[in-house]
Parts: sequence; C-alpha cells; structure tokens
Amino acid sequence: MSDDTDLESRVVAAIRHYRAALELAEKLEREDASADRAVTSTLLDLERAVRDKASPQLKHSLCEIASTAVSRSADTQNALVEASARLDSARLTLADLEQQLGYIPKVAMAADHQ
Repeated sequence: MSDDTDLESRVVAAIRHYRAALELAEKLEREDASADRAVTSTLLDLERAVRDKASPQLKHSLCEIASTAVSRSADTQNALVEASARLDSARLTLADLEQQLGYIPKVAMAADHQ
C-alpha cells in the first residue's frame, strides 16, 4: 500500500509538472505569434518606406526595429523548442507513471490551491 501511495504522489507531481510545462509552452506560442506579427508588420513598413523613398533616418530606424523584432522572434522560437522538449519529457514521464499505477489520480487545478 505504501508503494501505491508513493507512486500516486509521484503521478500527482508529474501531472503538476506537465501542467506547468504545458502552460509555459502555450505562453511561448502566444509570444511567438506576436513576435512573428511584429516582424511582418515591420518589414511591411520598411518596404513602404523604401518604395516611397522615405528619409534615410526613417529607413535606418525601421531596419533597427526589424532587427530587434527578428531577434525577439528567434529567441522566442528557441525558448519554444526547449519548452516543447520539456513538455514531451513530462508527458512521457506521466505516461510511464500512469501505466505503473494503473490510473490517473484526481489532481486539483493550481487555482484551487490559492
């Protein structure tokens, strides 16, 4: 019985870890979409500025903004790749523990603990 209790505790911890990893991955997906929109918008602005023969200062400013947006997008994508790997690892751990225990125990949502 003690082994089942310990295993159940490990499953509960794995569920919480999985939920946290999922929450982070979802947050990063939203940030990635936002960063992609910023890159697209900035590049469109830069294209218009070049086409309309805008001042060199404006073009330079837009290039700096575009560079920052691309960097933000790359950073977010890298973080998302790492978060996805953690999520997959948490999923595999949870699946293994659930198979050992034979069921998934009921776990309160994080908001229920506040």
